[in-house]
Amino acid sequence: MAEKTGDPGDDTSAPFSASLPHVLRQSPFITFVISTLTWSTGHMLVFMSNSFLIYDMTGSGLWLAALGAALAVPQFIFAGIGGVLADRMPRRVMLISGSAIGALTMMVLAVLGFTDALEPWHIVASGVAFGAALGNDWTARQAFITNLVHRSQLVRAVSFDQTSFHISRITAPLMGAVLLSQTGAEGTFTLGAVSFTLAALLLATLRPRQEIEDRQPPVWAGISDALQKIRSDSIVLIVLVFTAVNALFLGGFIYLAPVFAKDIFGGGSVEQGGILTGMGIGAVVGALWLGWRGNVRRAGIAMLVTNALTVIAVGGFSVSTMLIVSIALAFAAGAVNAVHITVGTVAIQMRVEDEMRGRVFGIYEMAWGFFPAGGIVFGGLLAAFGPEPSLIIGVVGAGLVTAGIWLVSPATRAYTLDQ
Repeated sequence: MAEKTGDPGDDTSAPFSASLPHVLRQSPFITFVISTLTWSTGHMLVFMSNSFLIYDMTGSGLWLAALGAALAVPQFIFAGIGGVLADRMPRRVMLISGSAIGALTMMVLAVLGFTDALEPWHIVASGVAFGAALGNDWTARQAFITNLVHRSQLVRAVSFDQTSFHISRITAPLMGAVLLSQTGAEGTFTLGAVSFTLAALLLATLRPRQEIEDRQPPVWAGISDALQKIRSDSIVLIVLVFTAVNALFLGGFIYLAPVFAKDIFGGGSVEQGGILTGMGIGAVVGALWLGWRGNVRRAGIAMLVTNALTVIAVGGFSVSTMLIVSIALAFAAGAVNAVHITVGTVAIQMRVEDEMRGRVFGIYEMAWGFFPAGGIVFGGLLAAFGPEPSLIIGVVGAGLVTAGIWLVSPATRAYTLDQ
């Protein structure tokens, strides 16, 4: 073994406390969860502020599509590269570098905002850096959890880490809405730079265990091994299909949020923040519920049902004309979608060996690359049809995929997390 860093903390096989899950009493894991909160706060500020600013500056769905493309292409490419690197180098280093790129990019945007020099193309160009950082960072982050906790703790660990991520979906839209309305772009960009910097500093304090084999296969052979693993494991393959479809679908929802806020509800950043915050609160509730529960035995049925409920909730949102109803529907979509994502992530964690986990999660993150691609697709649909028909098209597509998997995949219906 080439590298083995320090012990991650308390013995993770110890019994749970009656009052608190054992994983929440491990200081390295808590540090990691806090770093996820600060890192995801920065990224949520990126997604919220950049989509709102570019639509506010141009009024064009095509500019939203351009922003989506700027994020999607590098995220897709660097997810694959990051997956290979996550099996060959310390994952902590990859996480720190992703946060550093985010901080530097936010600082540049903040300077442009303070000097009144910010243009739409600056925001699109920054998307390239954010996409590359996200592809690199999120791949390593998913694989990194197993370097901190024992396999028996994965459901809770992933759930609580996802909870931290989803908390930022509440706080970041609220802070972003206030800052955009009171200080303009420079306020959100400055806060984003601070958030990414804090994430990097927290990660620098961790000394997790990670074992790296002395002899890794050649890059293309390693990628081929990961693809073969996915082809041979129908559950992992179904999780990736769900991820790609839902990323595109929910990406469209997020990118259309400022359009619904302005054109349907007659508001602005505050209304957009309300919609995204509602979804974030729902996601926190869903992830916390699963974290305290600790397991969902019929995991395949859970993935299918929660995806169907997400489609129904977003479908209701697409036809709602009342802001309070739309926020409630966003809350429902966030809650069930958080359970769906967590169960799928844990399924990959449990079914893939550690020496291949980075590469498989690299492909998983490439599937999540369809999230910013939602800006491309739905930006184009918006220009052609308007916001409501565009989102309905996404609802129908995601619904058909969910129904198709339910009908043709008995392995998914029968899957349990203890398999």
